[in-house]
Amino acid sequence: MFDRCSTVSVMPLPSSGHRRALGAAVLVVVLAAASGCASHGQAVVDPAQLAEAMELLTRPLPGDFAALYSLRVARSGGLRLAVVTAGDEGRLTISEPFGGAVSLTAWSGQGPAVFFDMDEGCRREVVDLEEVLGVGALPLSQAVRLLGGRLPVIPGDEVVLDSGGAIEVRGAGWAARIRLSPQPWRVVEVSELGSVGRAGWHLELSSHASSVPGTIRLENSDGRWAELELTRLEWPEQASLPELPVFERCAGW
Repeated sequence: MFDRCSTVSVMPLPSSGHRRALGAAVLVVVLAAASGCASHGQAVVDPAQLAEAMELLTRPLPGDFAALYSLRVARSGGLRLAVVTAGDEGRLTISEPFGGAVSLTAWSGQGPAVFFDMDEGCRREVVDLEEVLGVGALPLSQAVRLLGGRLPVIPGDEVVLDSGGAIEVRGAGWAARIRLSPQPWRVVEVSELGSVGRAGWHLELSSHASSVPGTIRLENSDGRWAELELTRLEWPEQASLPELPVFERCAGW
């Protein structure tokens, strides 16, 4: 729980037409909070640096996103994970090293995603990466922004900046605390903000190229984990999405 001086601002992320003004808006509220709390001996992050970070990391992605990762989980290694987006639609495919797809997850906009289980030949709705990778994590739209080197924030999410330099993001049904690192600005940690006394999921991001993470480790408080290592990244002008299989709903869903 933050006191009046440690909390700098709470704001919804602007719509795409207003994102360019976000850096200036953040700078104004950070300056106001810094001047109001300095007299109390509170350590304050340099407002110009924080505004610069927000300006850079809340920008839209350069375009459609296509990336291939090697995937390791507690019970298996050598898997592949591919992510591709086209506008507000996306596909996430997990495949065996020399075989076919294990699963395919499709989403459009901010609604629920659909998970296609290739082994069982059925489909069900999912809301975040926990139901795809078995490790609790972000909703898919926010996860794609994180993979692309941005803050995992979409319009409608709230951003909280504190004088210690940490960032909190609160979306529909989830909240996380984010740590940044400068030169260049990049996200290095994302930790779930769960209820009091409950440990949540945690992401560590490293091996960045500019702001794009090359390695991501996801961990659950119960010991489950997954590691992604980027092997290829493209920003295609016209991305092609895999066709969706025609499956019945999974039993019990």
